[in-house]
Parts: sequence; structure tokens; C-alpha cells
Amino acid sequence: MKARMFTRVIMLTAMVFFAGTSVYAGGHNQNGKEMKNQVFSAPESVRTYPAGSPVYINGKLSVQGTQMVNECGKPVQLKGMSSHGLAWFPQCYTEESLTVLVNEWHIDIFRLAVYTHENGGYCKTDTTQWKSKEDYNVYIDSLVDICGKLGIYCIIDWHVLNEGSGNPKNTLNDALPFWDYMSAKHKDDKHVLYEICNEPNGFMVRWSHVKEYADQVIPVIRANDPDKIIICGTPMWSQDVDYASQDPLSYNNVMYTLHFYSGDHTQSLRDKAQTALNNGAAIFVTEFGTTKASGNGGVFLDECDRWMAWMNERKISWVNWSFADKNESSAALQPGASRSKNWNLVSESGQYIKQKLSQPKEFEPCDGINGVEDNLLEKQPIILYPNPTKDEFNVSVPGGMRLSKVQLFDLTGRFLLESEEEVVDISSLSQGIYCVKIFFTEGLIVDEIVKE
Repeated sequence: MKARMFTRVIMLTAMVFFAGTSVYAGGHNQNGKEMKNQVFSAPESVRTYPAGSPVYINGKLSVQGTQMVNECGKPVQLKGMSSHGLAWFPQCYTEESLTVLVNEWHIDIFRLAVYTHENGGYCKTDTTQWKSKEDYNVYIDSLVDICGKLGIYCIIDWHVLNEGSGNPKNTLNDALPFWDYMSAKHKDDKHVLYEICNEPNGFMVRWSHVKEYADQVIPVIRANDPDKIIICGTPMWSQDVDYASQDPLSYNNVMYTLHFYSGDHTQSLRDKAQTALNNGAAIFVTEFGTTKASGNGGVFLDECDRWMAWMNERKISWVNWSFADKNESSAALQPGASRSKNWNLVSESGQYIKQKLSQPKEFEPCDGINGVEDNLLEKQPIILYPNPTKDEFNVSVPGGMRLSKVQLFDLTGRFLLESEEEVVDISSLSQGIYCVKIFFTEGLIVDEIVKE
């Protein structure tokens, strides 16, 4: 019997979320390196998250120097999608669509863009109001809960932009009670991050104005939630991170927003961002597009590749704009996708981003064990055999464990088949390497099988 034992193994205690048992099916390691099985456990949490999910593995995030780190102090790079305006495309933001984003796009984080002054914005009180503030809060809470149920991180984004909100100080009357409510409501939710002003802008808006706004909002948040990550926008549509780094905010666990659109923003903006990093500022790209800043003008994938390489090298987290079926180049979905509920009906930009999201994760979970004997895998490792194989393979599970199911994915993360048997038939698949997720009573592992 010959078996290839490699890839990261995650041994996790099965857990119940809300009314049912939930297991994360989003992340996987496909780097093909020969690795000894490792055993990991997740940090303790008030809310329980699905076994194997990004939040289960990493726990509550914080900032060390210029790096976002997990609960054990290990670097974390998150990758995900942003909503468009919640009031404009609510049909795109449901438990069904977010589940597809987690299981088939493999996002780690989702951003909730709460527009303030535009039609349907949170601050509106006229005929363009979408919901009352109370109902808006309940709606945002429901999306936060869906993200938690799926085990992904969630950014609550106070989306200042143009109509009266370019200077975030103009939103203070609404921002202060909004952040007081959100920070009190979600203070115990490890998966939540706060973005307090999306894109400060305007010829007269300087970092000093943004800082004055932050110095009023952050104490309100910290009174309820003393250490959750807060992300602060910077002037010029969140491009002036270098100016912010010269006069930083004096609070713990603060990051600075950098936004780019690859059709307009190139090396000169990366140079500004590098200056900020050199000055000790932690950066989060909470929004970027593959297009021009207008959201149109075609896609600029070569330049986006350069941005991707730059962010990956520095482990800078990123969120793409936007998961919506708006008729514009930057939308990840084609027009009409929400009507048909086809969340894989992607645009050219969406196809590119989905491929980037499906690349192997590089999380470094906390060491230790959670509900499973330390040396169990070393004594009786789970083995797939024969490997390589032609038509079928066997799953060997150590005594005392019960196999729940086996799922196969291709190397882009596309789901292929599921079996509850210890002998898995793959005769219908083409030759190649496939990701195998093995669910059992204690959690799951991820491995690979080669079809000849």
C-alpha cells in the first residue's frame, strides 16, 4: 500500500452553530508540498464558528506593527469581496449568495458597504430613505450573523463618499450613535471589524479633518469594545496613507485604508503605501477594482497582477469591489445574475477575482489540540489509497473516529462530488490532481488525490 501523506491537516472538534451542525467548506491547501500531518486547535470563542473556517482557525484579529495577526500572533492575510450599496442590491446579499461565496469562491471576509448620504443611505430622512435607522441596524446585524454562521470575517463599513459625506465630520450626528450601537452589539463577535470612514475626499479635506473625526468616533467604539480592529479611511479617496502615517492615530489595533483601481492607480500609489508601511502604519485594502476608478473602462488585469504580487509579498489583506450584478465593469457578476440566483454568473472581472480567491490559503493556525488526543494522527494517520489511482480510492480512518462524508474539488475550488462511503468512485473524473475534504466525527482534514 502506497499513500502520499501531505497538505495541512486540521483536526477540529465538531461544533453546533445556532440550530444545526456547521462545517466550513471554503479553505484548502493545494501547494503540493510534502508535509507531515499537523494538528491544530482554534482559539476559544464566545460565539462558535464552523470547524475549519477562517474565524475558527484564526480567532480574534489584532495589529502588531504593520501586520494584522491572528489570536496567537501569527500573520494573517484575508481575501474577500465587498457588497455594493446595501440599499441598491439587497437581492445579492442573502444567506444563499454568501454561502456560495464561502464554499465556491473561498472568501475569508465580506464587507458591508453602508452608504450614508446617497439615495437609500443610512443618513437619509426624506423620500429616498430605504429603511429607518432602527431597521437598517437590524438588517446589518442579520448580515453580520450570516457571516458569523459561515465562519468568515465581516467589515461594517461606514461608506462616506460624495454627497455631503466626503468630509466624514459632516456625518458625525449619525456616525456617533451608529458606532455606539454597532460596537455594543458586536463587541463579543470575533469576526467583526469596524471601518469608520470609507473614502474621505474633497479638495479641502485633509488628514487633520479625518483625524478629528476619528478622535470623536473611536472613543465611542472603545467604550464598548476596547480592542477590536478599527480601520480608518484616508484623504483622496483613501490614497493618502502616507500623510496619515506621519501623524498617526493614538489608539491600539488601528489600520489605515488604502484603495486602488488598477486602471488608474499604479506604481506611484504603491510608493505612497510603502512610505506608510515604512513609517509603521498597518494597511488594509478594504476596496479595490480591476477597472478605472469610475467602475468602468474595461479591466486592467496586468496592473492588477502587479498589485496582487505587492499585497501578497507584504501580507496585506484585500477586498474586491464589488459583489453585485450592476451593469459596470467592476461588478463581479453579470447583469441579471441576482434574478436567476446564479452566483457564479461572473463578469470578466469576477472571473479574475474568483480565480485569485481560489488560490491556496496560507493561514498559520494556533498550535495545540482541541478535543482530540495529541498523538492520534501520528499513531493512525488518515490515508487515501491507492494514490495515485485510476477509478477509486479508499479512505482509512483511525479507530474511534467515524467518517461522515468525503468531498472532492478541482484545483480552482469547484465542487465535483460527495460520498459517504469509505470507497470513493472517481472513474468519471479526468486525469489530474484533486483536493479531498474528509469530514469525520472530530472535524475535517484536507488532502489530495491523483487521478491517473
